[in-house]
Amino acid sequence: MTILKNKHFTGVLWILVIALFGVAFLTSASSFFNTKEINLASTRCSEIGGEVILEIHNNLTSEYSFECKK
Repeated sequence: MTILKNKHFTGVLWILVIALFGVAFLTSASSFFNTKEINLASTRCSEIGGEVILEIHNNLTSEYSFECKK
């Protein structure tokens, strides 16, 4: 019996592939929504005449710190 025909191996492989896609999707979604939030906050800060202070901690997920100083 080859390893790819082993039902347990194939099942574990499918679980790992699905988990990998799940993690990739969640990371992408988090990055997308953080970017949208940063753009909205920056726009609103500029509208009130504030200075945007933005520090991005993680480029992959766009984790950040934001401050608007007047």
